[in-house]
Amino acid sequence: MSVLKYEHEIRPNFQLEHSDSRAHYEGVAVRTLLAIRRHWRLITSLVTLALTLACLIIPLIPRQYSAAAFVSPNLFSDQQEKVVPLASVDATSLVNSETRLIVSESVLQAVVKRLGMDQNPEAARSQSWAEGLDWFKGMLLPETRNHSPLDRQVTMLRNKVEVMKDPRSYLISISFTTRSADEAARIVNAIALEYLRDKAIQRRQDAVTAAEAELARQLAIYGKRHPKVLQAADGLVDARAALKAAVTSEESGGDAIVIGERVKLAVPNRTPTSPKGFVILSLSLMLGLLAGIGLAVWCDRHGLDARQVLIDLVSFRLPRDLRLRGKGDSSDPSGGSEADAAVSSPRQGGYSKHKNVVGH
Repeated sequence: MSVLKYEHEIRPNFQLEHSDSRAHYEGVAVRTLLAIRRHWRLITSLVTLALTLACLIIPLIPRQYSAAAFVSPNLFSDQQEKVVPLASVDATSLVNSETRLIVSESVLQAVVKRLGMDQNPEAARSQSWAEGLDWFKGMLLPETRNHSPLDRQVTMLRNKVEVMKDPRSYLISISFTTRSADEAARIVNAIALEYLRDKAIQRRQDAVTAAEAELARQLAIYGKRHPKVLQAADGLVDARAALKAAVTSEESGGDAIVIGERVKLAVPNRTPTSPKGFVILSLSLMLGLLAGIGLAVWCDRHGLDARQVLIDLVSFRLPRDLRLRGKGDSSDPSGGSEADAAVSSPRQGGYSKHKNVVGH
């Protein structure tokens, strides 16, 4: 019985086969560069074609204009002749809630009614097909159905209005993009004013509630003729008058109620924000360059004529060399291929057989 001995001092020599991937990729790079050098006219033609198409398309794209209004929410309340915080929570959380209130349903509906967006001619013209589309969407997607032009315009504003906030300065930005610079400024200004008017009405309702509580407290302590009671009653009358003025201003669409608020209204900006000509031209250049290099490598690999391939591609045809290869590599002496001879021989045979039967 023999015992296998293993020498621990000698390390085993395992040789692994390493794939020469570096040489492979170097060969691919060299073949690509040679194809680019041979077919540089093809690449230049495709780049020129892409840039020409981009120059023709850019003037046809509708111009879009943007406008932005800035609102700084009031984080403090002026009550009892001193400034007190509105809440004991973080100011950032309060600004986040104010951001959501800007695009609330009540504010957007007030904006649509104020600007008459549900009664404009464009909305009336598109109402017929929009109703059919809403009916079809309501069957499959009930949550996206719009029951009236007002709902349709509110949905449009909710989808297109962008509300952003600055966490450092607690500044809220309201932006909107449309085909008219004046329309964009008008919409963002209306949203900012309606939001501030809603906040002003809320503050005056709180003031009425506080005046009523103060009057009840004074009546519980003093009589009806006491000066403090009369002062509290006058304060309640003033608070109700201010609330009535705020509601009347909201119904009339006036802007006097937001005077003194920290708001920066938008002005029309005549510089279009889109289309981005530089971006479109850059993308066209890159796509044309990549398409040209790919086509050059493909032609070089299959041995095709780059000029003929380009002509066939422009005319929306299969390259001529590939069509000839599809018919067969070998051909008969008369110039036809074996496929043509195979197709014609059954016809001739059938014709002669039929001729013999008739003659017989």
